[in-house]
Amino acid sequence: MFLLNQINANYYKYQAKKAYQKKDWQQCIYQFSGTLKHKATLTAFQADMFNDAKKQLQLENFNKGKKIAVCGWDLSHNAAGRVLTLAELYQHCGYDISIIGCVISSNPKRPKQLWEPMQLSDILCSFITVKDTAELIYKAFDFVRSHPFDIVHLSKPRLPNLIIGRLYQLIWNTHIIMDVDDEELGFGQSDKVLLPNNIDITSIRSDYWLNKSVSLANTFDAITVSNAALQFRYSGTVIPHVRDANKFLPSKQLTLEMRNKYDVPPAQKVLLFFGTPKPHKGIIETAQALARIKENDFLFLIIGDFISKAFQDKLTAIKGVNFKFLPNQPYHSISKFVSMGDVCVILQDTDSIISEFQLPAKLIDALAMGLTVVSTETPALNSLIEAGVIIPTNKEQLPSTLIQIFSEPSRSAFNRDYFLQNLSTQVFVPVLTGLLKELRSQNHPIYSNKCYDIITLTEYHSSP
Repeated sequence: MFLLNQINANYYKYQAKKAYQKKDWQQCIYQFSGTLKHKATLTAFQADMFNDAKKQLQLENFNKGKKIAVCGWDLSHNAAGRVLTLAELYQHCGYDISIIGCVISSNPKRPKQLWEPMQLSDILCSFITVKDTAELIYKAFDFVRSHPFDIVHLSKPRLPNLIIGRLYQLIWNTHIIMDVDDEELGFGQSDKVLLPNNIDITSIRSDYWLNKSVSLANTFDAITVSNAALQFRYSGTVIPHVRDANKFLPSKQLTLEMRNKYDVPPAQKVLLFFGTPKPHKGIIETAQALARIKENDFLFLIIGDFISKAFQDKLTAIKGVNFKFLPNQPYHSISKFVSMGDVCVILQDTDSIISEFQLPAKLIDALAMGLTVVSTETPALNSLIEAGVIIPTNKEQLPSTLIQIFSEPSRSAFNRDYFLQNLSTQVFVPVLTGLLKELRSQNHPIYSNKCYDIITLTEYHSSP
Protein backbone atom coordinates (compact mmCIF):
# COMPACT_ATOMS: atom_id res chain seq x y z
CA MET A 1 0.00 0.00 0.00
CA PHE A 2 2.84 2.38 0.89
CA LEU A 3 4.52 1.80 -2.51
CA LEU A 4 1.22 2.30 -4.34
CA ASN A 5 0.60 5.55 -2.47
CA GLN A 6 4.04 6.79 -3.47
CA ILE A 7 3.47 5.92 -7.13
CA ASN A 8 0.11 7.73 -7.11
CA ALA A 9 1.59 10.71 -5.27
CA ASN A 10 4.45 11.04 -7.78
CA TYR A 11 1.95 10.96 -10.63
CA TYR A 12 -0.06 13.78 -9.06
CA LYS A 13 3.10 15.83 -8.50
CA TYR A 14 4.09 15.41 -12.16
CA GLN A 15 0.62 16.47 -13.35
CA ALA A 16 0.59 19.42 -10.93
CA LYS A 17 3.91 20.71 -12.27
CA LYS A 18 2.64 20.49 -15.87
CA ALA A 19 -0.53 22.39 -14.94
CA TYR A 20 1.50 25.06 -13.12
CA GLN A 21 3.67 25.60 -16.18
CA LYS A 22 0.49 26.04 -18.27
CA LYS A 23 -0.87 28.47 -15.64
CA ASP A 24 -3.86 26.21 -15.16
CA TRP A 25 -4.09 27.11 -11.49
CA GLN A 26 -7.21 25.13 -10.62
CA GLN A 27 -5.83 21.96 -12.17
CA CYS A 28 -2.50 22.48 -10.42
CA ILE A 29 -4.28 22.73 -7.05
CA TYR A 30 -6.39 19.68 -7.85
CA GLN A 31 -3.33 17.56 -8.65
CA PHE A 32 -1.23 18.68 -5.70
CA SER A 33 -4.07 17.97 -3.27
CA GLY A 34 -4.21 14.46 -4.72
CA THR A 35 -0.66 14.05 -3.50
CA LEU A 36 -1.71 14.97 0.04
CA LYS A 37 -4.59 12.49 -0.10
CA HIS A 38 -2.03 9.70 -0.41
CA LYS A 39 -0.24 10.89 2.76
CA ALA A 40 2.77 12.04 0.78
CA THR A 41 4.73 15.18 1.59
CA LEU A 42 5.83 17.99 -0.72
CA THR A 43 9.27 19.48 -1.19
CA ALA A 44 9.72 23.17 -0.44
CA PHE A 45 9.65 23.92 -4.19
CA GLN A 46 6.43 21.94 -4.68
CA ALA A 47 4.76 23.59 -1.67
CA ASP A 48 5.70 27.00 -3.11
CA MET A 49 4.08 26.07 -6.43
CA PHE A 50 0.93 24.87 -4.65
CA ASN A 51 0.65 28.07 -2.59
CA ASP A 52 1.35 30.31 -5.57
CA ALA A 53 -1.31 28.51 -7.63
CA LYS A 54 -3.84 29.23 -4.87
CA LYS A 55 -2.84 32.90 -4.84
CA GLN A 56 -3.04 33.19 -8.63
CA LEU A 57 -6.46 31.50 -8.73
CA GLN A 58 -7.78 33.95 -6.14
CA LEU A 59 -6.58 36.87 -8.26
CA GLU A 60 -8.09 35.31 -11.37
CA ASN A 61 -11.49 34.89 -9.67
CA PHE A 62 -11.47 38.17 -7.74
CA ASN A 63 -14.26 39.84 -9.72
CA LYS A 64 -16.32 36.72 -10.28
CA GLY A 65 -19.45 35.84 -8.30
CA LYS A 66 -18.87 33.92 -5.10
CA LYS A 67 -19.63 30.21 -5.01
CA ILE A 68 -21.00 29.30 -1.58
CA ALA A 69 -21.90 26.01 0.10
CA VAL A 70 -23.59 25.10 3.36
CA CYS A 71 -22.09 21.92 4.80
CA GLY A 72 -23.91 19.40 7.01
CA TRP A 73 -22.00 16.90 9.14
CA ASP A 74 -24.72 14.25 8.68
CA LEU A 75 -27.41 14.89 6.08
CA SER A 76 -29.38 11.73 6.87
CA HIS A 77 -31.56 13.10 9.71
CA ASN A 78 -33.31 16.23 10.95
CA ALA A 79 -30.09 17.95 12.03
CA ALA A 80 -29.97 18.83 8.34
CA GLY A 81 -32.90 21.17 8.92
CA ARG A 82 -30.47 23.91 9.96
CA VAL A 83 -28.51 23.29 6.74
CA LEU A 84 -31.65 23.93 4.70
CA THR A 85 -32.46 27.06 6.73
CA LEU A 86 -29.04 28.57 6.06
CA ALA A 87 -29.01 27.51 2.40
CA GLU A 88 -32.44 29.04 1.79
CA LEU A 89 -31.27 32.27 3.43
CA TYR A 90 -28.27 32.40 1.07
CA GLN A 91 -30.62 31.67 -1.83
CA HIS A 92 -32.83 34.55 -0.73
CA CYS A 93 -29.74 36.79 -0.74
CA GLY A 94 -29.19 35.92 -4.41
CA TYR A 95 -26.00 33.87 -4.01
CA ASP A 96 -24.93 30.82 -6.00
CA ILE A 97 -25.59 28.27 -3.25
CA SER A 98 -25.08 24.52 -2.89
CA ILE A 99 -25.47 22.03 -0.07
CA ILE A 100 -22.60 19.67 0.67
CA GLY A 101 -21.65 17.29 3.45
CA CYS A 102 -21.71 13.70 4.66
CA VAL A 103 -24.12 10.88 5.26
CA ILE A 104 -22.79 8.70 8.07
CA SER A 105 -23.80 5.11 7.43
CA SER A 106 -21.91 2.53 9.47
CA ASN A 107 -24.11 -0.48 8.68
CA PRO A 108 -23.77 -1.56 5.01
CA LYS A 109 -26.84 -3.80 5.37
CA ARG A 110 -28.99 -0.79 6.29
CA PRO A 111 -27.52 2.13 4.34
CA LYS A 112 -28.78 5.58 5.26
CA GLN A 113 -30.25 7.98 2.76
CA LEU A 114 -30.35 11.73 2.39
CA TRP A 115 -32.90 13.32 4.74
CA GLU A 116 -36.21 13.33 2.87
CA PRO A 117 -36.83 17.12 2.88
CA MET A 118 -33.33 17.56 1.45
CA GLN A 119 -34.26 15.26 -1.43
CA LEU A 120 -37.18 17.55 -2.28
CA SER A 121 -35.17 20.79 -2.14
CA ASP A 122 -34.37 22.66 -5.34
CA ILE A 123 -30.88 23.47 -4.02
CA LEU A 124 -28.10 21.31 -5.50
CA CYS A 125 -26.83 18.79 -2.93
CA SER A 126 -23.58 16.81 -3.17
CA PHE A 127 -22.34 14.54 -0.39
CA ILE A 128 -20.10 11.64 0.55
CA THR A 129 -21.20 8.52 2.42
CA VAL A 130 -18.74 7.47 5.13
CA LYS A 131 -18.60 4.85 7.87
CA ASP A 132 -15.55 5.82 9.95
CA THR A 133 -12.77 8.40 10.28
CA ALA A 134 -10.41 6.67 7.83
CA GLU A 135 -13.03 6.73 5.08
CA LEU A 136 -13.97 10.28 6.04
CA ILE A 137 -10.43 11.60 5.51
CA TYR A 138 -9.90 9.77 2.23
CA LYS A 139 -13.25 10.72 0.69
CA ALA A 140 -13.15 14.28 2.05
CA PHE A 141 -9.86 14.94 0.24
CA ASP A 142 -11.38 13.79 -3.04
CA PHE A 143 -14.60 15.72 -2.49
CA VAL A 144 -12.96 19.01 -1.52
CA ARG A 145 -10.42 18.98 -4.35
CA SER A 146 -13.23 18.32 -6.84
CA HIS A 147 -15.70 20.93 -5.50
CA PRO A 148 -14.05 24.34 -5.06
CA PHE A 149 -16.00 27.02 -3.18
CA ASP A 150 -15.20 30.56 -2.12
CA ILE A 151 -17.18 30.33 1.13
CA VAL A 152 -18.30 27.28 3.10
CA HIS A 153 -20.72 27.64 6.01
CA LEU A 154 -20.39 24.64 8.35
CA SER A 155 -23.57 23.64 10.18
CA LYS A 156 -22.54 22.34 13.64
CA PRO A 157 -19.06 21.80 15.11
CA ARG A 158 -18.76 18.07 14.42
CA LEU A 159 -15.80 16.10 13.07
CA PRO A 160 -16.88 15.82 9.39
CA ASN A 161 -17.34 19.60 9.26
CA LEU A 162 -14.04 20.20 11.02
CA ILE A 163 -12.19 18.02 8.49
CA ILE A 164 -14.01 19.41 5.45
CA GLY A 165 -13.56 22.98 6.68
CA ARG A 166 -9.81 22.56 7.25
CA LEU A 167 -9.34 20.94 3.84
CA TYR A 168 -11.18 23.78 2.11
CA GLN A 169 -8.91 26.27 3.85
CA LEU A 170 -5.74 24.40 2.91
CA ILE A 171 -6.64 23.45 -0.66
CA TRP A 172 -8.62 26.46 -1.89
CA ASN A 173 -8.03 29.24 0.72
CA THR A 174 -11.78 29.11 1.25
CA HIS A 175 -13.48 31.34 3.80
CA ILE A 176 -15.00 29.12 6.51
CA ILE A 177 -17.91 30.13 8.75
CA MET A 178 -18.90 27.86 11.63
CA ASP A 179 -22.55 27.76 12.69
CA VAL A 180 -23.63 26.61 16.15
CA ASP A 181 -27.37 26.08 16.68
CA ASP A 182 -27.21 23.62 19.61
CA GLU A 183 -24.85 22.95 22.48
CA GLU A 184 -23.42 19.82 20.90
CA LEU A 185 -21.70 18.75 24.13
CA GLY A 186 -25.15 17.89 25.46
CA PHE A 187 -25.34 15.01 22.98
CA GLY A 188 -22.23 13.31 24.41
CA GLN A 189 -21.64 11.29 27.54
CA SER A 190 -20.31 14.13 29.69
CA ASP A 191 -19.86 11.85 32.69
CA LYS A 192 -17.49 9.54 30.81
CA VAL A 193 -13.82 10.18 31.54
CA LEU A 194 -11.78 10.12 28.33
CA LEU A 195 -8.67 8.28 29.46
CA PRO A 196 -6.03 7.47 26.81
CA ASN A 197 -7.21 3.85 26.59
CA ASN A 198 -10.83 5.06 26.41
CA ILE A 199 -10.37 7.24 23.33
CA ASP A 200 -12.03 6.03 20.15
CA ILE A 201 -10.59 7.81 17.11
CA THR A 202 -12.20 5.51 14.53
CA SER A 203 -15.81 6.43 15.29
CA ILE A 204 -16.96 9.73 13.79
CA ARG A 205 -19.53 10.10 16.58
CA SER A 206 -17.15 9.37 19.48
CA ASP A 207 -17.08 11.70 22.48
CA TYR A 208 -13.41 12.36 21.80
CA TRP A 209 -14.12 13.90 18.39
CA LEU A 210 -17.24 15.64 19.70
CA ASN A 211 -15.25 17.42 22.42
CA LYS A 212 -12.37 18.14 20.05
CA SER A 213 -14.64 19.61 17.37
CA VAL A 214 -16.55 21.85 19.78
CA SER A 215 -13.27 23.12 21.26
CA LEU A 216 -12.23 24.26 17.77
CA ALA A 217 -15.52 25.92 16.80
CA ASN A 218 -14.08 29.42 17.19
CA THR A 219 -10.97 28.83 15.08
CA PHE A 220 -12.47 29.63 11.69
CA ASP A 221 -13.03 32.95 9.89
CA ALA A 222 -16.40 33.73 11.46
CA ILE A 223 -19.09 32.15 13.60
CA THR A 224 -22.90 32.27 13.54
CA VAL A 225 -25.27 31.08 16.27
CA SER A 226 -29.03 30.58 16.47
CA ASN A 227 -29.75 32.50 19.68
CA ALA A 228 -28.40 34.90 22.29
CA ALA A 229 -27.57 32.16 24.83
CA LEU A 230 -25.24 30.51 22.32
CA GLN A 231 -23.84 33.91 21.36
CA PHE A 232 -22.87 34.51 25.00
CA ARG A 233 -21.11 31.12 25.00
CA TYR A 234 -19.47 31.18 21.55
CA SER A 235 -19.72 34.84 20.43
CA GLY A 236 -20.60 35.37 16.75
CA THR A 237 -23.54 36.68 14.74
CA VAL A 238 -27.07 35.57 15.64
CA ILE A 239 -29.06 34.00 12.79
CA PRO A 240 -32.16 32.22 14.15
CA HIS A 241 -34.05 29.43 12.36
CA VAL A 242 -35.53 32.01 10.04
CA ARG A 243 -38.55 31.38 7.83
CA ASP A 244 -39.64 33.06 4.58
CA ALA A 245 -42.49 35.44 5.38
CA ASN A 246 -43.84 34.96 1.84
CA LYS A 247 -44.19 31.19 2.37
CA PHE A 248 -45.44 31.27 5.96
CA LEU A 249 -48.70 33.16 5.39
CA PRO A 250 -51.40 32.61 8.02
CA SER A 251 -55.05 33.04 7.09
CA LYS A 252 -58.42 31.94 8.48
CA GLN A 253 -59.21 30.38 5.12
CA LEU A 254 -56.06 28.21 5.21
CA THR A 255 -56.86 27.08 8.75
CA LEU A 256 -60.43 26.15 7.83
CA GLU A 257 -59.31 24.30 4.68
CA MET A 258 -56.68 22.26 6.55
CA ARG A 259 -58.99 21.47 9.46
CA ASN A 260 -61.74 20.40 7.10
CA LYS A 261 -59.32 18.19 5.15
CA TYR A 262 -58.21 16.36 8.30
CA ASP A 263 -61.57 16.29 10.11
CA VAL A 264 -60.77 18.83 12.80
CA PRO A 265 -63.82 20.96 13.77
CA PRO A 266 -63.40 24.69 12.96
CA ALA A 267 -64.03 25.80 16.56
CA GLN A 268 -61.88 23.08 18.17
CA LYS A 269 -59.18 24.24 20.60
CA VAL A 270 -56.04 22.65 19.14
CA LEU A 271 -52.71 22.12 20.89
CA LEU A 272 -50.12 21.36 18.23
CA PHE A 273 -46.95 19.32 18.26
CA PHE A 274 -45.16 19.16 14.90
CA GLY A 275 -41.96 17.10 14.75
CA THR A 276 -40.58 13.75 15.86
CA PRO A 277 -42.38 12.69 19.07
CA LYS A 278 -39.71 11.73 21.63
CA PRO A 279 -39.78 11.37 25.42
CA HIS A 280 -37.54 14.39 26.15
CA LYS A 281 -39.79 16.81 24.23
CA GLY A 282 -42.41 17.20 26.98
CA ILE A 283 -45.22 15.43 25.14
CA ILE A 284 -46.12 13.15 28.06
CA GLU A 285 -46.11 16.10 30.44
CA THR A 286 -48.34 18.11 28.08
CA ALA A 287 -50.84 15.25 27.84
CA GLN A 288 -50.85 14.81 31.62
CA ALA A 289 -51.57 18.53 32.00
CA LEU A 290 -54.50 18.29 29.58
CA ALA A 291 -55.86 15.32 31.53
CA ARG A 292 -56.03 17.49 34.67
CA ILE A 293 -58.29 20.11 33.02
CA LYS A 294 -61.96 19.73 33.90
CA GLU A 295 -64.42 20.01 31.02
CA ASN A 296 -61.48 19.37 28.67
CA ASP A 297 -62.43 20.35 25.11
CA PHE A 298 -58.88 20.46 23.76
CA LEU A 299 -57.52 18.40 20.88
CA PHE A 300 -53.86 17.36 21.16
CA LEU A 301 -52.75 17.21 17.50
CA ILE A 302 -49.42 15.43 17.05
CA ILE A 303 -47.93 15.54 13.55
CA GLY A 304 -44.91 13.27 13.06
CA ASP A 305 -44.02 9.58 13.07
CA PHE A 306 -43.22 7.88 16.37
CA ILE A 307 -39.85 6.14 16.46
CA SER A 308 -40.85 4.13 19.53
CA LYS A 309 -44.13 2.17 19.65
CA ALA A 310 -43.67 1.82 23.42
CA PHE A 311 -43.56 5.60 23.80
CA GLN A 312 -46.71 6.03 21.72
CA ASP A 313 -48.49 3.40 23.82
CA LYS A 314 -47.43 5.18 27.02
CA LEU A 315 -48.77 8.46 25.65
CA THR A 316 -52.12 7.12 24.48
CA ALA A 317 -52.62 5.33 27.81
CA ILE A 318 -53.16 8.73 29.46
CA LYS A 319 -56.89 8.99 30.07
CA GLY A 320 -58.98 12.08 29.43
CA VAL A 321 -57.00 13.41 26.45
CA ASN A 322 -58.39 13.78 22.95
CA PHE A 323 -55.51 12.81 20.66
CA LYS A 324 -55.22 13.06 16.89
CA PHE A 325 -52.15 11.71 15.08
CA LEU A 326 -50.92 12.53 11.58
CA PRO A 327 -47.79 11.05 9.92
CA ASN A 328 -44.66 12.89 8.79
CA GLN A 329 -45.39 15.73 6.38
CA PRO A 330 -43.23 17.30 3.66
CA TYR A 331 -40.87 20.05 4.79
CA HIS A 332 -42.32 22.51 2.29
CA SER A 333 -45.81 21.97 3.78
CA ILE A 334 -44.91 22.88 7.37
CA SER A 335 -46.78 26.18 7.29
CA LYS A 336 -50.03 24.55 6.13
CA PHE A 337 -50.05 22.00 8.92
CA VAL A 338 -48.99 24.47 11.60
CA SER A 339 -51.98 26.63 10.60
CA MET A 340 -54.27 23.95 12.08
CA GLY A 341 -53.15 24.78 15.62
CA ASP A 342 -54.12 27.42 18.17
CA VAL A 343 -51.36 26.83 20.71
CA CYS A 344 -47.86 25.37 20.47
CA VAL A 345 -46.62 23.95 23.79
CA ILE A 346 -42.89 23.46 24.26
CA LEU A 347 -42.03 21.99 27.65
CA GLN A 348 -38.24 22.00 27.63
CA ASP A 349 -36.27 19.96 30.17
CA THR A 350 -34.80 22.70 32.36
CA ASP A 351 -32.08 20.33 33.62
CA SER A 352 -30.82 19.63 30.10
CA ILE A 353 -27.87 21.54 28.64
CA ILE A 354 -29.43 20.94 25.21
CA SER A 355 -32.65 22.71 26.22
CA GLU A 356 -30.70 25.49 27.91
CA PHE A 357 -29.17 26.58 24.60
CA GLN A 358 -31.83 25.47 22.10
CA LEU A 359 -34.18 27.67 20.11
CA PRO A 360 -36.60 25.08 18.64
CA ALA A 361 -37.39 25.60 14.97
CA LYS A 362 -41.01 24.61 15.59
CA LEU A 363 -41.33 27.62 17.90
CA ILE A 364 -40.50 29.97 15.02
CA ASP A 365 -42.84 28.03 12.71
CA ALA A 366 -45.62 28.64 15.26
CA LEU A 367 -44.90 32.37 15.63
CA ALA A 368 -44.74 32.76 11.85
CA MET A 369 -48.26 31.34 11.58
CA GLY A 370 -49.59 33.43 14.46
CA LEU A 371 -50.00 30.65 17.03
CA THR A 372 -49.79 31.26 20.77
CA VAL A 373 -46.58 29.74 22.15
CA VAL A 374 -46.23 28.36 25.67
CA SER A 375 -42.87 27.20 26.97
CA THR A 376 -40.72 26.63 30.01
CA GLU A 377 -38.16 29.32 30.72
CA THR A 378 -34.63 28.72 29.39
CA PRO A 379 -31.73 31.09 28.61
CA ALA A 380 -32.23 30.58 24.87
CA LEU A 381 -35.88 31.68 25.11
CA ASN A 382 -35.55 34.53 27.62
CA SER A 383 -35.55 37.30 25.01
CA LEU A 384 -38.77 35.95 23.47
CA ILE A 385 -40.41 35.72 26.89
CA GLU A 386 -39.36 39.29 27.66
CA ALA A 387 -40.80 40.40 24.30
CA GLY A 388 -44.13 38.84 25.27
CA VAL A 389 -44.35 36.35 22.39
CA ILE A 390 -43.83 33.31 24.61
CA ILE A 391 -46.00 32.66 27.66
CA PRO A 392 -43.78 31.12 30.36
CA THR A 393 -45.11 28.09 32.22
CA ASN A 394 -44.12 24.69 33.61
CA LYS A 395 -45.83 21.31 33.75
CA GLU A 396 -47.57 22.14 37.04
CA GLN A 397 -48.92 25.48 35.80
CA LEU A 398 -49.76 24.36 32.26
CA PRO A 399 -53.46 23.51 32.88
CA SER A 400 -54.23 26.98 34.29
CA THR A 401 -52.06 28.61 31.61
CA LEU A 402 -54.07 26.95 28.83
CA ILE A 403 -57.41 27.92 30.38
CA GLN A 404 -56.21 31.53 30.70
CA ILE A 405 -55.01 31.65 27.07
CA PHE A 406 -58.46 30.85 25.70
CA SER A 407 -60.12 33.41 27.98
CA GLU A 408 -57.96 36.24 26.60
CA PRO A 409 -57.89 38.02 23.20
CA SER A 410 -55.93 36.28 20.47
CA ARG A 411 -52.19 36.93 20.25
CA SER A 412 -52.08 35.96 16.58
CA ALA A 413 -51.46 39.43 15.08
CA PHE A 414 -48.93 40.36 17.79
CA ASN A 415 -46.92 37.14 17.34
CA ARG A 416 -47.02 37.37 13.54
CA ASP A 417 -45.76 40.96 13.66
CA TYR A 418 -42.92 39.97 16.00
CA PHE A 419 -41.94 37.22 13.57
CA LEU A 420 -41.93 39.63 10.62
CA GLN A 421 -39.75 42.13 12.46
CA ASN A 422 -37.34 39.73 14.20
CA LEU A 423 -37.34 36.18 12.83
CA SER A 424 -38.13 36.28 9.11
CA THR A 425 -35.73 35.48 6.30
CA GLN A 426 -36.24 38.97 4.92
CA VAL A 427 -34.89 40.62 8.10
CA PHE A 428 -31.69 38.55 8.07
CA VAL A 429 -30.71 39.09 4.43
CA PRO A 430 -28.71 42.26 5.33
CA VAL A 431 -27.28 40.51 8.42
CA LEU A 432 -25.83 37.68 6.34
CA THR A 433 -24.63 39.87 3.48
CA GLY A 434 -23.00 42.18 6.02
CA LEU A 435 -21.18 39.24 7.61
CA LEU A 436 -19.81 38.10 4.24
CA LYS A 437 -18.56 41.61 3.46
CA GLU A 438 -16.49 41.55 6.64
CA LEU A 439 -14.57 38.43 5.57
CA ARG A 440 -10.98 39.24 4.67
CA SER A 441 -8.63 37.57 2.18
CA GLN A 442 -7.12 34.42 3.62
CA ASN A 443 -3.90 32.55 3.07
CA HIS A 444 -3.61 29.06 4.51
CA PRO A 445 -0.23 27.82 3.26
CA ILE A 446 0.65 24.24 2.56
CA TYR A 447 3.93 23.35 4.26
CA SER A 448 6.68 21.16 2.91
CA ASN A 449 7.51 17.86 4.58
CA LYS A 450 4.16 17.79 6.39
CA CYS A 451 1.63 14.96 6.25
CA TYR A 452 -1.98 16.14 6.37
CA ASP A 453 -3.81 13.43 8.31
CA ILE A 454 -6.60 13.43 10.88
CA ILE A 455 -4.20 14.49 13.64
CA THR A 456 -2.71 17.51 11.85
CA LEU A 457 -6.09 18.54 10.43
CA THR A 458 -7.59 18.68 13.93
CA GLU A 459 -4.73 20.61 15.53
CA TYR A 460 -5.50 24.01 16.98
CA HIS A 461 -5.54 26.76 14.34
CA SER A 462 -5.88 30.32 15.52
CA SER A 463 -8.68 32.29 13.90
CA PRO A 464 -7.60 35.22 11.68
